[in-house]
Amino acid sequence: MHPYWQQLFDCLQGRGEGAAAPRCSLNAVASGLAGVYGLGARLHRSLYANEVLLPKRLPACVVSVGNLAVGGTGKTPVTACLTRLFQAAGKKVAILSRGYGGHHVGVTCISDGKNIYQKPPQVGEEAYWLARTLPGAAVYSGASRYEAGKIAWERFKPELFLLDDGFQHFQLHRDLDIVLLDAAAPFGNGQLLPRGILREPKSALAAAQVLILTRYQEDRDRQILANLQDAYPDKSVQTAAISPTAARRYPEGQVEAPAALRGRPLFAFAGLARPEVFRRSLEELEVRLAGFRALPDHHPFSPAELAVLAHEAQAVGAAALITTAKDWARLGERWEAALPLWILEVEARIDQPGRILEFF
Repeated sequence: MHPYWQQLFDCLQGRGEGAAAPRCSLNAVASGLAGVYGLGARLHRSLYANEVLLPKRLPACVVSVGNLAVGGTGKTPVTACLTRLFQAAGKKVAILSRGYGGHHVGVTCISDGKNIYQKPPQVGEEAYWLARTLPGAAVYSGASRYEAGKIAWERFKPELFLLDDGFQHFQLHRDLDIVLLDAAAPFGNGQLLPRGILREPKSALAAAQVLILTRYQEDRDRQILANLQDAYPDKSVQTAAISPTAARRYPEGQVEAPAALRGRPLFAFAGLARPEVFRRSLEELEVRLAGFRALPDHHPFSPAELAVLAHEAQAVGAAALITTAKDWARLGERWEAALPLWILEVEARIDQPGRILEFF
């Protein structure tokens, strides 16, 4: 999440700088801003829908994986899952990422499918994680996904482009729009930014062909799935689970099953849009949480901050610290503190992947 929205959300919830301001005043300001934001979002989409502005086209099929809400829907692991799905079907895939959080300006080749050329902080941790996780797939980043795609085409000749976080990237033509909705709260509180978490009104889903309800649990979310299918009968509505698959312990780098974390007293930290999702995963694994530090999304860790985190962990009797794979990438995949660090890795699994291949 962008730091501006994070600060305003914290303020609305009574946290951080400015939290002492009257809640009703903040809500009124946020509602007014949401109205202006909504007008802009509708206008932006309508300019392309009515062909006042025309998107550019790449020489291969473009599949967008995007959100209606800001962050926290599992977009990065679902993008990895889709890449593997298309690769298994014999497609040569290039991922085009916005590259948020990286220092490089312009188009950057992170991976050509064989070698990785850039790491955080030069490039964003999400794009790097995809490059490291997906051998055989090229990963390019850039504010203009069209320019990134042109260079990827010249060098890699992909049969399919996967547009990471592309539902609002109207400048590039897409052949398939996949929108992810978190099963726990598909539309948040139903409000647009900054009053809520929606980037666009729900009516924008008319432009999508596939909706995926992520972090789906049958016993908990059955009715939400049914409601979504009833509301969008013309869409392919699917579900996906996002589950821990491994735990890596550093500095040694040993790999264990997630169950190895059960009962361990660990101090957790993460810079995510929805850190509560990480906390819930640890609780489901029966980790003994000695402490939990939530930081802003894409938070850049300084050596001094890491030293403080390690000191806090020792003070509360933690045997080690634990964070996410994306935070590990942002740490530069280095750990030098006295206490060990565990990395929890997750994967997405789409329940009916064949239904996506039917579009090709």
